[in-house]
Amino acid sequence: MLLPWLKIAYPACLTVAASVVGASIFACSSSGGTPPVGAGGAPGAGGTSDGGSSVGGTTSDGGTTSDGGTTSDGGGPSGGSGAVVGTFRVQGAKLFDRCNQEVVLRGINEMIVWSSGKDGDPEFSEIAKTGANVVRIVWNEEGSAAELDVAIQNALAQNLIPLIEHHGATGDLTKLPAAVDYWVSPDVVSVIKKHEASLLLNIANEAGDGDVDSVAFQAAYQTTITRLRETGLILPLIIDAPGWGQNINVVQECWQGLVAHDPEHNLLFSVHMWWNDPNGIRLTQEITQATTAGMPLIVGEFAQHAVSGCSAEPFAYSILLDQAQKAGIGWLAWSWGGVENADCADDGSFDMTVGGVFGTWKEPWGQEVAVTHAASIQNTSVRPASIVTGQCP
Repeated sequence: MLLPWLKIAYPACLTVAASVVGASIFACSSSGGTPPVGAGGAPGAGGTSDGGSSVGGTTSDGGTTSDGGTTSDGGGPSGGSGAVVGTFRVQGAKLFDRCNQEVVLRGINEMIVWSSGKDGDPEFSEIAKTGANVVRIVWNEEGSAAELDVAIQNALAQNLIPLIEHHGATGDLTKLPAAVDYWVSPDVVSVIKKHEASLLLNIANEAGDGDVDSVAFQAAYQTTITRLRETGLILPLIIDAPGWGQNINVVQECWQGLVAHDPEHNLLFSVHMWWNDPNGIRLTQEITQATTAGMPLIVGEFAQHAVSGCSAEPFAYSILLDQAQKAGIGWLAWSWGGVENADCADDGSFDMTVGGVFGTWKEPWGQEVAVTHAASIQNTSVRPASIVTGQCP
């Protein structure tokens, strides 16, 4: 942007499904999911988790269920004999964790770098109450490597996948190299490698305005991918669409070329649906097109309406939740509200909560996306066991 019921995924040989009314356990003889072999400002939303495995705990009044896993005393996932060396990987259009379990992202954005502590405390613990499995950590050069390290650790302590992004190139492709300069600095690379097994890297927020075409976009990101991979990083890289994140057509034209360029073939592509789409016609068409093409797509930002016209340009977020759930596409809503949004502040706020506190819903859309819609975060998010326990069951 400019400026649960909790479920845990386990291998296919042990699938446990939970709901708010009860739980069913299914044993299967499969040896597991298909192992992945690699592939690849403005704001960004869940459903019933078809086939999503989970461990159901007792439901608390706070609206979350026990995750059944343990964490280390340091707050992050604990190690152990079941730990596996590796990272998240993209295979075809799907994201898998290091235990070869498919992960469908369900989460929320928060502007952590502009928060008082820059550490996600207490924001991450409040976001975790929704049952989210990921948090997009808005960041830039104002945050040091040491501060980034703490923010990542605090996200992991809440069983949230840290999706870190640099917000400094918003709307300007010429600023992409400067964002990459931050990521490739030795101290930041050290932090990323420390957490690489559990991390996703969104290179630059919405780099490029409405004039950027696919040729310029592909050229800029090929250079970017090369620079990042030369540091030895192998984790998934997330590339936002240009046009302030909204021009999905450019990404559709060049995503295959970028995946081919990446020596790890480990890319995800993100569109920010700040569209005037009151009936969900465009979003449905674009999701269908991406799915048909096999494009590894997530919706990195969205809310209840566009940025440009605020409430005069509504967005059918509830249809997005349904369509994304049907297609198995990940999404992150914009934004939690611990740091207040300036855009449309008095005309349909993008803040989901008041002050970033779970349950203090500022706008109806925030509550629907987080907990009440049939395809909300709370009803569809599945936390991978690799994040919750640090082990592969």
